Amino acid sequence: MEKKERGFCIFWAVMFAGACLILSGVGYSDGDDVYFYQYTHEMGFFPYLSFRYENWVGRLSGEALVYLTFRMGLWFWRVVNAGMLVLIPLGLLVLVQKVGGYGREKIIEGPQLWIGAVSGYFLMGAMTIGYAAIWVNGSIFYTWTFACGIWAMVPLAEAVFGRDLQSGKKNWKFLYAIPCGLIASMSIEQMGAVLISFEILGLGYCRIKGRRISRLLLLHTLLTIVGFLALFAAPGNEIRVASEIETWMPEYDGMSFGQHLFITVQWLLSSFANENRLFLCGIWIAGIFHMADRRAVRGRNWVWITILLVFTLVACLPFLGFGTLSDLGMNLGDITKRIDRVPQLTDLTGLHVVAMLWWTGALIFTAILLVKIGKYPIILLLTFLAGIASEAIMFFSPTMYASGARVFYLTNLLYLFLILLVGMELKKGRQILLFSLIGVLGICNFIQQIPIFLSQL
Repeated sequence: MEKKERGFCIFWAVMFAGACLILSGVGYSDGDDVYFYQYTHEMGFFPYLSFRYENWVGRLSGEALVYLTFRMGLWFWRVVNAGMLVLIPLGLLVLVQKVGGYGREKIIEGPQLWIGAVSGYFLMGAMTIGYAAIWVNGSIFYTWTFACGIWAMVPLAEAVFGRDLQSGKKNWKFLYAIPCGLIASMSIEQMGAVLISFEILGLGYCRIKGRRISRLLLLHTLLTIVGFLALFAAPGNEIRVASEIETWMPEYDGMSFGQHLFITVQWLLSSFANENRLFLCGIWIAGIFHMADRRAVRGRNWVWITILLVFTLVACLPFLGFGTLSDLGMNLGDITKRIDRVPQLTDLTGLHVVAMLWWTGALIFTAILLVKIGKYPIILLLTFLAGIASEAIMFFSPTMYASGARVFYLTNLLYLFLILLVGMELKKGRQILLFSLIGVLGICNFIQQIPIFLSQL
């Protein structure tokens, strides 16, 4: 094994060991974990799945993994979860390689890319990473599902970006891609919707371009769709929604469309002003380096660079204790309790309106930026919009607030993919500087959130 390959393997082995060490101190929570532990030990496998499908939720693959995990015990979860925490950034790098048309050596020889991929965890909000990756049942539904969703897209990326899937040498990837696609589509609605959307668009693109479509890829897509439909066909879904309305948001059924749209937009923009803001910063910093690399139309580039710097500095102000533009007027209090009164448009002050307009502008500007700087602008734009849509889907859920920050997890991962893909196009020196700055942002974010982490121990 060459020296660079050894370094690559050692890095990810160290990350796995570090994740195992952190997770070794995590146990079952007092809430849902107790519920799952009780029912998985009192019921057989198929009776448990049938009970959950008929009485609560259609997430059959996620529920199957929950049953297996709670029967196997904490150390099984700790080891597998550590592996999934490694597979997510590693899978994003593989997708970047496929989409960008880079050779395998590009990933292996770039330690700055490995660091950039892992830094994504440090850019996340404490409650996002806590609920979605460190909480036992939360990690099974989110981290494990999203890892499967990422790896399920590898053959799709190869098909769309010119790899020949007709040869037997490529077909072996469906041995993991098809099961991963089923797990992703039958666990969390966000991941299933994103995966199916990209699969359909990918197949459509191949068809328009006159490329031969692998039968296995078509089967992969159809099975994913069937799994997604099975999730929504569960009899327990209606029971679950009715219970959650009463438990979390009694006003849900009585709200007008306009009021419902307002709280969804407010909540979504607030997520970008707070939990997701550092991922936008990563995209903006990458945009600055791209603009600085360009020699033509220099004056216009400086306008772009100035705007990007302003957005980045404003997003970093909370590190200094200035959070004026982070407050969009939700003021919900304790989201672990029922919200008897949702925010109203009339509750907003002038500053709240300014903050909402600011972050609306930031999202629109970012979409335009990605179209301008990327080698594959359509892919960048679709991924960016998928991150917004994966949160906007909560319009249909009465647990929009109660679900907590784990809802932002998929958006964070999609935008980490954008940062890696755009960063990969930079010259090596600027690439190193980009991911170094992102690492610094991650460290600052982690330090600022230490009190939150400690409060959850």
